[in-house]
Amino acid sequence: MLVTFHSKDHYPITMFGDPALQLIQLMGAQPKVPGAFYADDVPQALWQLQEALADVTDTAMSQQPGEEPAVGLKQRAVPLLDMLKAAVKAQHSIHWD
Repeated sequence: MLVTFHSKDHYPITMFGDPALQLIQLMGAQPKVPGAFYADDVPQALWQLQEALADVTDTAMSQQPGEEPAVGLKQRAVPLLDMLKAAVKAQHSIHWD
């Protein structure tokens, strides 16, 4: 499953389902698709995601020689954090499907 996040005046962000659902849950929403945050709720979602990611320990740093590097949840969250920050500034909502 793929999940795509949308916000006015920002490019869509598509992620694999499991990491996207984890990030949705970390923002304080039910981990289900489709979903949305009203513009008034986006600042709280951004804050919750930033706080939760501060406590996440990514295992991407501990790879064995010859293995493909893993992409951790913090790295996957970067474009979504950018979208949330832009939505806060412009007072836009965010939705995903």
